[in-house]
Amino acid sequence: MNVVQRSRRSARVVRTAATIFAGYRWRAWRSRRLARDDAERRLSAYHRHSAQRVLKAATELQGLMIKVGQMIGARADIFPDEYVEVLSQLHDTVPPRPYSVVRSAIERELGAPVEQLFAELSPVPIAAASLAQVHRGRLRDGRDVAVKVQYPEIEEIVRVDLQNIRLLANMAGRVLRDFDFTAIVDELSTNVPLELDFLHEGKNAEAMARNFAG
Repeated sequence: MNVVQRSRRSARVVRTAATIFAGYRWRAWRSRRLARDDAERRLSAYHRHSAQRVLKAATELQGLMIKVGQMIGARADIFPDEYVEVLSQLHDTVPPRPYSVVRSAIERELGAPVEQLFAELSPVPIAAASLAQVHRGRLRDGRDVAVKVQYPEIEEIVRVDLQNIRLLANMAGRVLRDFDFTAIVDELSTNVPLELDFLHEGKNAEAMARNFAG
């Protein structure tokens, strides 16, 4: 990821957030002139409209923004129902990366063509998430395997996204005082680096396999 790509990514995140926050400020001012029921109805509609904006940005940017959307969609204790309903879609539908990207990542990491590494490798992922996706494969010795492929440049993307998220959390705290964004930032900062450590994950999986084997 070069400087221009980082700048464009950050600008898209900040622009989306600033538009949403400005809308809340304007509606807070305008609601003082409205009946309570009308103000609540308009606020609910704006919650949903803003959640759709977040969903669109997360789906297009991917990376850590997908995970942020998933976390918001799972936190009904913090966020309005409209956000939870819209962003919970990200738990079921994360757009996968093209197979050409996955193939290049495998060959770059393992130093050989896919045909030499696997007897079979499905081009269709069985699962896609914010940081990686999984493909069904078969080794040349006949063993069936799940091939988990980390997205290219995802570590750099995560670093940039964490910086953006910290900035947005500070902005949100000043504008949306009823929402607590600190817990999300802390959770991401702690857990995402562990999720990117596939060697650590592999060792844990091997340990679990040994335990279940007796």
